Amino acid sequence: MKYIRFVLIGIFVMLFAITPVTALDPTEPIIHYSESVINIGTKLTLDQGYTLHIVDINENDGDVWVEVLRDGKVVKDGDGTGQEDDPFEYILTVEAEDDDDEDKDYLVFRVTPKDVVSKDPASAKIRIEQFRNPEEKLNDLLIYDDSRSIDIGDELNLEEGFSLKASNYDDEEETITITLEKNGHLVKEINDMEKGEIFSHYKAVNGEITTIVIATIYDFFDSTETTVFLKEVTQREDVIIENNVEITVEGLAGNVVRENERAIIYYELDNDASEIKVYVDDELIDTRKEVDEGKYPAVTEEMDAGKHEVTITIVSEDGSVSSEDSSFTVEKSNSITETIKETSLDVENMSKIDEMIPGSDNLTDAVSDVVSDSVDDVKGSSGFSYIVVAILIALTVFFLKREFS
Repeated sequence: MKYIRFVLIGIFVMLFAITPVTALDPTEPIIHYSESVINIGTKLTLDQGYTLHIVDINENDGDVWVEVLRDGKVVKDGDGTGQEDDPFEYILTVEAEDDDDEDKDYLVFRVTPKDVVSKDPASAKIRIEQFRNPEEKLNDLLIYDDSRSIDIGDELNLEEGFSLKASNYDDEEETITITLEKNGHLVKEINDMEKGEIFSHYKAVNGEITTIVIATIYDFFDSTETTVFLKEVTQREDVIIENNVEITVEGLAGNVVRENERAIIYYELDNDASEIKVYVDDELIDTRKEVDEGKYPAVTEEMDAGKHEVTITIVSEDGSVSSEDSSFTVEKSNSITETIKETSLDVENMSKIDEMIPGSDNLTDAVSDVVSDSVDDVKGSSGFSYIVVAILIALTVFFLKREFS
């Protein structure tokens, strides 16, 4: 009988040895969460001086080889299996100061490969979770490890113009929609979020990835109003991605804008934008939404002579608002000949304005209005009157000569 016991004990020991080690539960708040497509060889700079180097990606099963660097030195490297239940983890062991105490383990990174995206070059969708290293300071924190709550349909104000909204609560599935806005503009929205899931808004700029807002869905309380409880709410200072814009102004006939002529304001973006508004002398003349990087025109009304101010307001995709100012001068028309020339050119260039209208809510132009206005301009111009008078005189002289001959 005792031999059977030894055999059973031996079997249990062997099973324990071959069973995968259970992942360590984090003891510190989560400070970064992202799921994004990462290429082989990518280095990501994160908070507390850490860098993750994706050394290699198995193009068949998505397995990743990760190096964790602290202040430029490798502190751990190893592979993740590409499976949800067996990710790569970096665990920091802090030795106890007192001999009677035990060393403390802290989970700092968990890297979970999700899906192979491409094979040449190799890239994969990877989830990265970073938890606070208690021995290091955190930078640029506005809110840290806070607990908040939101009623469905209400708004939770954060710092720097950010706010969180909760909507679309499904009491059967216990799911919720969380929306993040900045200055009233949509930044990010995630539907069907469940308890325990993490809402995270992060930015990657020049290899540095920063979590701006992060919160964990903790629980729901359903009564006369449904309340969503959030935990580990953390916010950092926003990383402003500058959206440089180059402004140039032309007339319909060339670089010079003449009196009583429309001006074309070109603006060139180097990044995508959520919304663009163009103002001339504080009057809104053009609005565009979901604008890709590139060059776009806005057409003014007929301009008076003198100096005019241009302001272009840019709402970035992350909700950041910036503006760029410029100015241009409208020159005074000097002669009847100039007026005739500019009027005819204005008519010839109606097709040019027509091409600029699609995709723009230009507040001063619609194609039919442009054409009819231009015709009215020609009819009402002094140049047109002189031409008509000249033609009538020429016809009169012709018929008189013919009659006397």
